[in-house]
Amino acid sequence: MFPRRPYIGRHPLRPAPTRRNDPLEEDPESQQLESQFYPSIFDVLKVRHLLLWKTKPEGLPAEVVDMIVDAAEYWASTKAKLDDSRRIQKDVDQAVLCTSPLCYTENTPDTPTPKLLPHRTMHPCRKIVFSILSHDQGGYSESRLAGPDHPPAYEGTYTWFDAEVVHNAHEPSQKSAIDEMLDPSNKSPRHYAPDDPLLLPRGNALQRNRARMSRAKRHIINWHYLDDIASDSSEAGDIERDSGRGRDTLNGKKVREMEIGDSVVIWARARFPGWVNYVDEVSVRVYWAI
Repeated sequence: MFPRRPYIGRHPLRPAPTRRNDPLEEDPESQQLESQFYPSIFDVLKVRHLLLWKTKPEGLPAEVVDMIVDAAEYWASTKAKLDDSRRIQKDVDQAVLCTSPLCYTENTPDTPTPKLLPHRTMHPCRKIVFSILSHDQGGYSESRLAGPDHPPAYEGTYTWFDAEVVHNAHEPSQKSAIDEMLDPSNKSPRHYAPDDPLLLPRGNALQRNRARMSRAKRHIINWHYLDDIASDSSEAGDIERDSGRGRDTLNGKKVREMEIGDSVVIWARARFPGWVNYVDEVSVRVYWAI
């Protein structure tokens, strides 16, 4: 059992909004992500070597080194990014992005078969950071949300994003299925019955758009392996209401259960006539322990 990590700044979902087709306004958290140092596999291995063998008098035990590396969050990572913008119409679900299989190299012309990378344990994933810049079709004015009686920003929204874990994504059979899933020509709407779990955004939603707001907003969603917020708690309810993040995504379970070779697919969704999900940017960075 992992120790519980205090809930301090874990869910940074309050960056400044941006306007579609306008120059981006100040976005401190996005800029911080871009300027942050991301250790390479070599960097992590070098630090582990120094701690294991170069500290006096006899080096540190491996268990202590693991604790130091995890406390410092000095982990290797890979990033996947959507290269273009998308417009998701009503009753259409599109897979817009897929991460590399956990702890495997990406498929490239030079390495068509992914190779296993250094890692620690069978569940090495430690953190997943999603960055989404998007909005819906609009309809509310900014002034409506500025008054004391304004409706909650994420109440009654029908455009949102989900994250799906695909197991054994490094295997050739799964790669073909993922490629078909990501094909942007798959835009046929489907009928959703009233009891369909995908009809409406639910507790497992990665991120909802603000309702009826044409001004794009960047949401940065952090999944951490030490997250431990129960979905039925008042804290989870507050986060869901104030940030648009699903209450079932706050317990860290998906991160802790990620296995070697798993990928994360991001789905963009929209429902009902008149609703459109404008997807400007999506990126995902996955961290794992070595």
